[in-house]
Amino acid sequence: MFIQRFDVSVKGMEQFGARKTDPLTTCLEEVDQSQIYVGIFGMRYGTEDSKTSKSYSQLEYERAVERDLEIFIYLIDEANASVTPSLIQYDKIVKLNLFKDLLRERHTIDTFSTVQDLVSKLSSQFTKHLSPIDVNDPQDPYELTKQILDLFFLIPAAYSGREINLRIKFIGNPKPVSRALCQLFNFTFGNTVICEIQVEYPIFEFKNFRNIIIEHALFKEFMLLDRSKSFEVLANVLFKEEKVRAITTEFKDRIERIYNYDVEMIDGYDSSNFEPYNDILKYGDGQIALKLKSITETT
Repeated sequence: MFIQRFDVSVKGMEQFGARKTDPLTTCLEEVDQSQIYVGIFGMRYGTEDSKTSKSYSQLEYERAVERDLEIFIYLIDEANASVTPSLIQYDKIVKLNLFKDLLRERHTIDTFSTVQDLVSKLSSQFTKHLSPIDVNDPQDPYELTKQILDLFFLIPAAYSGREINLRIKFIGNPKPVSRALCQLFNFTFGNTVICEIQVEYPIFEFKNFRNIIIEHALFKEFMLLDRSKSFEVLANVLFKEEKVRAITTEFKDRIERIYNYDVEMIDGYDSSNFEPYNDILKYGDGQIALKLKSITETT
């Protein structure tokens, strides 16, 4: 595939794999993690969302506009392209044409008549905007990790989503990920944990990677690990413009003791009445409930 010649992570549907989230949510989450949106439209409007009556493709495009991504639009040349009837969605022609009119109005579009024509035009466009892969990339995955991170910390938005190899040790127990961090990176709140780590290799001067996020799909496997050992991991480096202070949360309500360090002592003050602390009920994030399933009288 020609795109493999470029230093870029592709987020096409064929790379999505099986996920718990519904298809539309998955599509929009992938747009959120991208910097460039390439829209290729033929003679099908596509599957429609039941709530908006818009196709997933149109909703992906609208999310790309909302996120202010770089957008490239390619429309099939209906006058010169050969399209078999099976590839035409006749009952959605009106919606498709309205969508294409909107794209022509908003963007300087390009057209294609054959697959080879499209590949040629995409390759030319990508050459202007993307870096080609260095043919001398190291075979050692850790050396490649160092190269990726050198670039990531220069232009993190461009390298967000790239995979890196690390040797790590897990420290302590996992904790629930905060709502703010989940919203920032499109993780599922209440279904994602974070664990402190120590990176053993490669050696870095920076301290950004003190924790690793573990989604539900890998949670059971993680809990079965002997975490006294070291592990080789493949991870994605992610970047967002915002900075989240609270990366963990609590779902358990608990009492937190607040000590009164700033009490001014005065002459004649009866210290026997002084309370050195206050116990404050801190409510956990989210709502926890018990559902009765059966009841038995005690004897």
